Amino acid sequence: MYLFRNTNKHKQYWQDRKIDWDKSYLSTWNHPHRALIVAFLRNFSWLSLIEIGVGGGANIARIIRELPGRQFGGIDINQDAIELCNKTFQGGLFKVGSADNIMISDNSTDVVLSDMTLIYVGKKDIVRYIREIRRIARDRIVLCEFHSTSWWSRLKLKWRSGYYAYDYEKLLHKNGFYDICKYKLKSEDWSDDKGMSHEPQKTYAYIIIAKKNKYI
Repeated sequence: MYLFRNTNKHKQYWQDRKIDWDKSYLSTWNHPHRALIVAFLRNFSWLSLIEIGVGGGANIARIIRELPGRQFGGIDINQDAIELCNKTFQGGLFKVGSADNIMISDNSTDVVLSDMTLIYVGKKDIVRYIREIRRIARDRIVLCEFHSTSWWSRLKLKWRSGYYAYDYEKLLHKNGFYDICKYKLKSEDWSDDKGMSHEPQKTYAYIIIAKKNKYI
């Protein structure tokens, strides 16, 4: 069943989803993995950031609290999520749209962030998404996604959950990135308020940081 969940089915689900985005997403700004994202963002110089699959803006809220004075924005296919972001964050650029067709100009942001968005993108589509992310990025990308070097492990994940993992070091290198660094999330980096760690994040979740090759 899960094996046949492709990019379009995932997109339709998230586009039509009707939930309390404030309670379900924005209120999770203090989740431990978001602190880790901020910690990595402290390690290099940047001014502007766009998050694809921004949802209710939980990562943006955490970044604003801990790294003030930056320019920020987000893209999401859910209208309600973007409406909440526009109400919550003053001065940000938030648009409804898909991460494979981002309606902003080339090299428009220092950093592109993706947090569990590319796990919904299938093999036939992932290169298109990565190239679109590269197009708008000026300097780096920061991904919190499912990574595995084993094709069998990636297939098991797809079969059991419908999510996609990739060998991001190879994928990014082939599509215009270099200096690729990976960090495997620990159980405590992805635990809920009861201290329980979740699958498949416990096994597959990584933070991947890469620089854009500006000469290709």
